[in-house]
Formats: sequence, structure tokens, C-alpha cells
Amino acid sequence: MSITPRTTTRRTQRAVLAFLLAIAPLSACRSDPGDTSADNQDADSTIVESVTSAPTGNAGADSDTNDADSPDEVIFPGADWELSSPETEGFDAEALEHALDAALIPTANTQGVVVVRHGKIVTERYADGAASDSWAASWSVAKSFASALVGIAVDEGNISSVDTPMTTWFPDWEARGLGDITLRHVLQMSTGLQWNEDYNPSNGPSDIIALVTSHADQLAYAAALPKEAEPGTVFNYSSGVSLLLGEVIAQSTGMSADDYAREKLFDPMQFSKADWWQDAAGHTLTYCCVDTTSRDFARFGWLYLNDGNWDGTQLVPASWVEESLTGAPTSPDQYGYQWWLEDYPGVPDDMFMARGFDGQYIFAIPSLDLVVVRNGTYVKDPGPAVADPNLFAVYPPNGFIPGKGTIAPSDGWDTAGFIAGVVAAIHD
Repeated sequence: MSITPRTTTRRTQRAVLAFLLAIAPLSACRSDPGDTSADNQDADSTIVESVTSAPTGNAGADSDTNDADSPDEVIFPGADWELSSPETEGFDAEALEHALDAALIPTANTQGVVVVRHGKIVTERYADGAASDSWAASWSVAKSFASALVGIAVDEGNISSVDTPMTTWFPDWEARGLGDITLRHVLQMSTGLQWNEDYNPSNGPSDIIALVTSHADQLAYAAALPKEAEPGTVFNYSSGVSLLLGEVIAQSTGMSADDYAREKLFDPMQFSKADWWQDAAGHTLTYCCVDTTSRDFARFGWLYLNDGNWDGTQLVPASWVEESLTGAPTSPDQYGYQWWLEDYPGVPDDMFMARGFDGQYIFAIPSLDLVVVRNGTYVKDPGPAVADPNLFAVYPPNGFIPGKGTIAPSDGWDTAGFIAGVVAAIHD
């Protein structure tokens, strides 16, 4: 554990914004936006209306004071996290236990939950057979890691700006009429490239299923996508587009996204272990598939909650964190640079999250100094982290192969209710 003085940056600004929104007259009429993106099956295909009553407390409405009450110094974990208690960190222990009990019922298929406040693990719970050192899957949580790497590469001068045309890395796009697509469009999912992110094969042809099951060189498939709309006009959630970021990073830095992540993120933050999957051609799958522990996913959330600073070292530029958590013109209340920004009832409006298929989540709420990780059941393939070429054969979703891969929560799982329950347990 180490301690770094707290600075007044995005954290305070967003806390003030959260307070102003909380007291606005219309806030009482805010409805649950749910999962409004039709193409967002990989974020969470099982979100439904709440079937369990999640308690609501004063944490959201009082978010202006919570940040001020948080410590003046930021605590960062070393090789191990410091452990605390719910009461010490401002929680009602019984209410927090209730929220985690609901998350750990067998049908939820939750492998692990980690709650971090003020830089300490307040509580963590694991399903039978799992522990703090168990492998956990990311699915599309990996997209947020890829975004961080792009920001680092921009800061280091390896990439000139997010407005650089993608033809810099894919020169053949010029002849295909794709010269007006920029890196910013890729980050914001507004390239205009055709893509269908439907994970249900019974619904007809799907780009995501074709990508992961039929192509040894997944990058080649993604780079050949046709144009169907003008760049910057439509939000279309696309794992294929996120895969392009791996090639941008590789060409710009001379390192694979996996190696770059180890040097710039995993090692400096002292991840206990990490695998980032590749396709059979050796391309890092920047749209998915970072395997690590739930505790280490919490490290990444804590990094972003602290504006990219880790124990006094600016791993990710603070300006990049701010940009990343600003809604894109095509999805102003929903998506930034590979980060989700949606509001949930009973949760402060400054929450942002990384999320992936089968219920993988990193929630970060700056105004509450809070990071919560939820990972679903995962059995890691014992072989190399390489699609061969069928990714689903070695990294199957939704219990597709018994005893391997991830399992989705049941239809009764309520993501919004879960995080709202954790927030409601805060009583500073």
C-alpha cells in the first residue's frame, strides 16, 4: 500500500456536476434507460426490469458531500490490497451484505464481486470454488483497456491525435472511399462501417459470430468491412471496429497491444497475472478477452477513478481520461472512448463503467470514491490464450461448452439494481 496526495481534477468537477443534476427538478422524473443500445448484446444480454427490491439510500443525492468527506490522500495498493471493513469506509454493513447476497445467488452465476472505497477493499465475495486469485474474464471490458493504450500512445507522440485518418494504418482504405474515417470515429463507434453485433445465430448472419468462429486472421475481416453510413453520424457498437485499435497500437508503438499493456499498465499497477487473447495470426484481440483477477480489474477501475494517476505516476493522461468519459456526439449520454456512461436509477450521475458479455463489469463512481467489480463464472482454457481460429471453442460464452468459458446470469439478474444496492449501502 502507498499513499499519494489527492489532487482536485475531474473527480471534484464531476462530483459537483453529480450534485447539480441530483437537485435539478427533473431528476425526480428520471426513468431507467436500461440497456437502450440494440447492438449491445455483448455488454449484457440479460438486463431486465428489476425483480428484486434494491434499497435506495442517500448516497446518490448526497454525492456532493461524499467526495469532500473522502480522504485528502489517495491510497493505492501495492502487490496486495489493503483490507478494511464496511463500517470503517462509510457503509451500512448489513445493507451491503444484502446487495452482495443477491449478487451471489446461484442463478446469478456470479464468480466474484469486489468493492473498493477510499483505496481499500471493503468487501469481496466469491462463489464456491473461486477465490481472489481466480482467473476472471473481461469480454468487452477489454475495449476500455485498449482505449487507455491509445491515450498513452497519443501522449507519448506515437500517435499524432485522435483526428488522424485511419488510412495512416490502413492505407488501402483510401481507394475504398474510407479516407474520412478517423481514429476518433473508431473510439466512439461512429465509423459508419457495416457491423452486426448479434450473438444469437438464429437471428441470421452476424458479423461478431463470423469474426470469432471463422477467421484465423480476425483483423483482416475487420479491416475489410464495407461502409454503410457517413462517419460521425451513427453510433453502431462494433467489436470489429475495436479490433482495429490493436493494429493502430502495434504500428504506432512497434509493440503488440498485449506487450504495450504489460509495460504501460499491468506491470506498473502490479497485476498479479494477465492474459490478453490473440487470434491465430497473432493480433491482440482488443475488442475482448483480457483474463486477470477481479481484484486486478478493480485496479484498472481505481486508475481511471483517479484520473489515470497511479501512486503519483500518470500512467494515462488525465486529459485522456476526461475525453474518454465525455459522451460522443452520436451517443452523448451513453458512450465515450470505449467506456459506457449510462445512468442507472439510484446511482450518482458521474458513474462510468467498462462492461462485457455474460455480465462482466467495472463500475467507477468518483463522487463516492467507489469502484465495484462484478465478474461472472469463468473456467479458463488451460492452453495458450490464442483463438485457433474459433475463439468460441476455447473462450465460449453463455455456457456453450460445459466446464469451459463464461456463463450468463439468469433472466432475473438486474445490473442496475445490483450497483444501486451497493450505493444505497453507503451512509457517510
